[in-house]
Formats: sequence, structure tokens, C-alpha cells
Amino acid sequence: MAIKAGCGGNYIEGLCCRAVIETKRVFDGCAFNDDNITLTLVTNEQIPQNANFVTARAVSSEFDGYTVVTGNDGCSRVCGDVVTKFAVTYELDGVCHTVAAFYREHKDVLLRLPRGEAIVPYSIEVQTYNVVASGAIVGGNVVTVTGCLLQLIKVTAPVDILVPTYGYCSYPPCTGCVCPGIAGRIFPRSGDE
Repeated sequence: MAIKAGCGGNYIEGLCCRAVIETKRVFDGCAFNDDNITLTLVTNEQIPQNANFVTARAVSSEFDGYTVVTGNDGCSRVCGDVVTKFAVTYELDGVCHTVAAFYREHKDVLLRLPRGEAIVPYSIEVQTYNVVASGAIVGGNVVTVTGCLLQLIKVTAPVDILVPTYGYCSYPPCTGCVCPGIAGRIFPRSGDE
């Protein structure tokens, strides 16, 4: 019978070490959520007029050319353009093709930035998620899509965090299985079986 994976330290007697974890800290963030929005995407390549729209999905986003105005209340006004790259798929003569496209929208948000005395540089990150309900090829390099769009704008900075630990994890050896009756060993039995 396998024992649950645990740590080498004795949690009853106290912590046995400290660990520094290098990670990214989110200082502040906000979300834009549009349930029924139509976006005009500009493609990098020409799409034939007789092509049929299939789908589009957000690939990545960035806050382009933003400016920061620091306020007296601890908040800063961050203004710039959110540029979202999309992958647009269309069908032509029974074959699907995917082209790159982008959508640009101006954003003006209030965010709390790391204090002025911090020497670690922060960055403004944008994550975009979308669901496309419908779309159409409007021109040679213009596609419109309608659906849901969620954009998260976050202030992040690399940090080192000190975490108390009980040591490194120790895992039990794996137990081999024999095919007959394998389901009985994976899922626990209930009391009435």
C-alpha cells in the first residue's frame, strides 16, 4: 500500500529550513469583461474574398506605448494601447488556412504600482481570453468577430520570496499494477460495497 508523499522534516517539532523561491509577484490588476463585443481584426496577409471564416483565437497581448501618471492616493493612471494578436482560421476550397491578425484598443486604467524606492523594475502585462460566436471576412485583410472577451491587466515584478519549509519532499516508491481489478485499486471503495 502506497504512503502519501510527504516531506523529510518533522512538522510536529517545527520547521527545518527556509527556501527562497524566485517568482513573479502581481502588485495590482483589473479586468475588462465584454460579453457581446464585435472586434475588427486586421490580418497580416490578404484573405481571398471567396474564403469562409472558421474561427479566431487570441494568442498574446501587450500594453504598447503606455504612459504612467502617479497620483497622490497611491494609484497611478496608466494609459496606452492594448494590442492583441489573434490567429484567424479560414477555409478555402476545403482547406483550412491560419493567418496572424491584431486588434488595437486604447485603455486608461488606475493601478497601484510598486513604490518609488523599489529598484526591481515592474512591467504591465495583459492576458486576453476570447470566445468567438461568429465572424466574417470583411475585406482582404479585415475580419470582424463577435463574442466574449476577457482582458486582465496586471502590474508584475520579479521577486524572491522567503518561504518556511519542512525540507524537501520524499516520495514513496511506485507500486506496479496488474490489469485485473485495477479499477478497485485506483478508486477507494465506499462503505456500502
